[in-house]
Amino acid sequence: MARRAVKLGDVVEALESIAPTRRSEQWDNVGLLAGDLKTEVRRVLMCIDLMPAVVSEAVRGKHQLVVSYHPPIFRPITRLVEPSRGMEAGLHRCIRNGIAVFTPHTALDVAKGGTNDVLAAACGVKSPLPLPREDEVPEHGIGRMGAIVPTKLVDLARKLKRRTGARCVSMVGKPERRVRRAIVCVGSAGSLVFDAGLRNGDVVITGEIRHHDALSILRSGAGAIALSHWSSERPALSSLADRLGALVEGLTVKLSDADCEPFTRV
Repeated sequence: MARRAVKLGDVVEALESIAPTRRSEQWDNVGLLAGDLKTEVRRVLMCIDLMPAVVSEAVRGKHQLVVSYHPPIFRPITRLVEPSRGMEAGLHRCIRNGIAVFTPHTALDVAKGGTNDVLAAACGVKSPLPLPREDEVPEHGIGRMGAIVPTKLVDLARKLKRRTGARCVSMVGKPERRVRRAIVCVGSAGSLVFDAGLRNGDVVITGEIRHHDALSILRSGAGAIALSHWSSERPALSSLADRLGALVEGLTVKLSDADCEPFTRV
């Protein structure tokens, strides 16, 4: 018996079951950004950013769907044209080649097994809990926090560098500082981590930290590790690819080779 063709709608349904877009941040632009739910999908490419090299990879590989963690269109746009220096050019090229685009972004951040849970696991967090927020349901918090085996800040930074493959890791605090609770927030933590009530022995794990936030972290007696925005989020794609492939039979899911860290070391 011939296997039923997988439709884009089937894949979107599976992605929604993993990371429901209704739980994304109100300011975000998530879900299916381009595509026809009735079209057939056999090959899916996953990336953090829909850069030109990723689009070229999707075209060459004959992928019918790109799952781009960051939304390639965020603010309202007035036109879709090529050539252009904006992200809309990549979206236009995808549409022109029959490639759908889906974005999970903050829906994956809050989801069980999503970006923050993956990074928390890399830190060795025991029984991670959502970060407290006044405007969120506790079980759907966008970050994670929990105890870790007491260790030196520099040793944890080195472990995370190995586990995530991050190239540009930086620390806030003395390398020998002992840390025993991790506050995890992928991407750019901003003020969110301060809702956890930072104290001596805490370590903030994130992608990037603003200067004055770093000073506030130091004043609280805590430390921090910044892996870079991209490197803090990319590890979750492997888990997402495995889960999607298990949910949708006959689907080939691949991580983009062209998707890469924009920063390099001197």
